[in-house]
Amino acid sequence: MSSYPSPRNQASSDHYGFIDNAKAIGMVLVVLGHSRGLPDYLVTLIFGFHVPLFFFISGFLIKPSKLDAAISRYAKKILQTLAIPYFLFFLLAFLYWLATRNIGAKALLTAGQAWYSPVAGLFTGLESDLFVDPPLWFFPCLIMTAISYHALRKFLTLTAATCICVALAFVITLFWKDSPFRLPLSLDSMWVALSFYAVGQYVREKNFFSNIKPGYLFLIFIIAAALLVYAEGLNGKVDFANMHFGRWPALYMPTALLGIIATFAVSALFPVSRASAWISKNTLTIFPVHFIFLSLVRGVMVSLHTIPNDYAYGIEWSVVSSALSILFCVPLVVFLRRMPISITRNSH
Repeated sequence: MSSYPSPRNQASSDHYGFIDNAKAIGMVLVVLGHSRGLPDYLVTLIFGFHVPLFFFISGFLIKPSKLDAAISRYAKKILQTLAIPYFLFFLLAFLYWLATRNIGAKALLTAGQAWYSPVAGLFTGLESDLFVDPPLWFFPCLIMTAISYHALRKFLTLTAATCICVALAFVITLFWKDSPFRLPLSLDSMWVALSFYAVGQYVREKNFFSNIKPGYLFLIFIIAAALLVYAEGLNGKVDFANMHFGRWPALYMPTALLGIIATFAVSALFPVSRASAWISKNTLTIFPVHFIFLSLVRGVMVSLHTIPNDYAYGIEWSVVSSALSILFCVPLVVFLRRMPISITRNSH
């Protein structure tokens, strides 16, 4: 184990090894969080910070030089990077839904729905409308967040933009009331995402956590993780996509930041494995399709009578089905890389 690598020392390669570990940890947590059988307390813990972690990482990975580009040029680049996968994976999820909507328990859920009913979700970008593949909501939210941050930095300094974004997000989480009315394309939750995105860029530019010794990293992890568990116990389950910030909304942002700190600290303690590097490189594929593969794994197991319909799902199922869902992404990634346009390359 080595000290936490300094971003400045890696500037020439524009690659950060600990980010690969952080993205891999975050991606595994996302898949586990959506799987059946995971104990409620672990689901609550994961949901407390896994989405903010990815917005933080996205902000961290922005090259400062990219902020000099014209807003129109930057927006075009973001749309090319994220909108194409969004449309492609929606189409994949839509076709899977059409093929399976009259099978088993899903038939009860889709009874009375027209075959074209999921299409509305493609344009609203809301998780509740994207029922064929709920994680897809992240794509339009990240698109709007990235473009908005770029626009803000045309008028504000790094520090000013970060402070304003964090303050605004805190106020929103504090006073937001659960409502069935939402703005399309995450134009409401985007303001909360923007705070983590801005903090990520701020941490990169200010070179925080550079050259921290392993012993201190471990201590940071232990303290942050302990506080995270305690705070999550107080606040209960949150749901970023649906703007539900828990019993004590004032705890939401501090709790999410504790999860991010804990993840970064543990990520820097270990070298990057081949598995971590692969998951990190292919998050834009795993993120939208894991939900489909989790459903597919269960459907195949039930069809083959490997498990009964009334199977009591536990943590062992959660781990195995999550691992299989990630493994199923391997041939998909190979296929997508052979396509004439790049749709699996991570943004920023």
